[in-house]
Amino acid sequence: MGYLEKISRLSRQAVEMTKYRKIAEKYKGEDKYKDMWLISERGIEAKDNGYVFFKYLRENHPEINAWFLIDSSHKKDYDKVKDLGNIIEYGSLEHKIAFFLSDVLISSHTGFLEPWNYKLYKLIFDRDNKKKFVFLQHGVILSDLSKYYNSSNKIDLFITTTRAEYESICQKNYGFDKGVVVQTGLARYDNLNEFKLKKQILLMPSWRMNIINPSYKKKGKGSDAVFSNSDYFKALNSLINNSKLIDLLESNGVDMIFYPHFEMQPYNHLYDINSDRIVIADREEYDVQTLLKESLMMITDISSVAFDFAYMKKPLVYYQKVPDDKYNQGYFDYIEDGFGEVILDEKNLIDIIESYFSNGFEMKDKYVKRVDRSFNIRDNNNSQRIFNAIIDLIG
Repeated sequence: MGYLEKISRLSRQAVEMTKYRKIAEKYKGEDKYKDMWLISERGIEAKDNGYVFFKYLRENHPEINAWFLIDSSHKKDYDKVKDLGNIIEYGSLEHKIAFFLSDVLISSHTGFLEPWNYKLYKLIFDRDNKKKFVFLQHGVILSDLSKYYNSSNKIDLFITTTRAEYESICQKNYGFDKGVVVQTGLARYDNLNEFKLKKQILLMPSWRMNIINPSYKKKGKGSDAVFSNSDYFKALNSLINNSKLIDLLESNGVDMIFYPHFEMQPYNHLYDINSDRIVIADREEYDVQTLLKESLMMITDISSVAFDFAYMKKPLVYYQKVPDDKYNQGYFDYIEDGFGEVILDEKNLIDIIESYFSNGFEMKDKYVKRVDRSFNIRDNNNSQRIFNAIIDLIG
């Protein structure tokens, strides 16, 4: 985006914000908006830390005036939240009013809960920093993301999980004031301590920036041709059609659930499927945490969802044939710190997968030790710690 285009966009947003702020003032005295905590994920989902924390608040702290933002057209997730009450339609007039009148904004993502540029909002309407933004996160940060998350984001509380992650985000390159970054554990980890297994393994790679239009840019879907000609697509399509893998699945009665990343879901139709044992999971139909809990093992690449899986001490493999094109190297080294083998070619990957079939899907001792070292917090109280941190924040 060019400089003039950016100035024009922000100017339009400033005008629009001024308009809706005047509208919001008319509702200021209503009980609905008094001391409101406004919670969201991407606005179309209830699968992540936003939903888990909202559920915790509704069930354990009814005294908190908590509301959840979600698009009702995404019915499966909407219905999950509906039973908890206090829903606001994502993108609606009510959403904009709630944004202005709420005391605390709580989200697993940045750039979705906020109808407008948040930095601009703070500059024009909240220089005294009365409104607080709590970043629940949607994973454990292992790369250097200081380019994306730093003091300029106006985050008041930044949730982390492992000790190493906490120490990394506290470094000077992120620029957060003391007390902004806290180690509580992700809210969704409260649900990982008990699980039942199915005869399935999980393929869940991360996304790549240069072959799609990321959803946050709001420029629509990218080119199918660009995606299908990428090394990323070719590597995954080859894997799910590997004859030895298919024989392994079919002879053992095990399914492979391939859950493409949120950003890659629009391209699901491009993959070739030649076995009933291979299932491409549509995000509208499958719940990520349920898949993580039910699966015997996981194949990922650079996705931080590996931390969720490792937390349960189940085997995983990092298939890194296609390098990351998004983030800089952080504190985490896959060879020294990872929770499973790092594999660069398909043949060796199939051999490793076969070895885990043979050992009954047991995580190897050296990786169990790394899990124990990484997760110095392990209980069902992450949401409670997050709640306490928010209470401390708002006084």
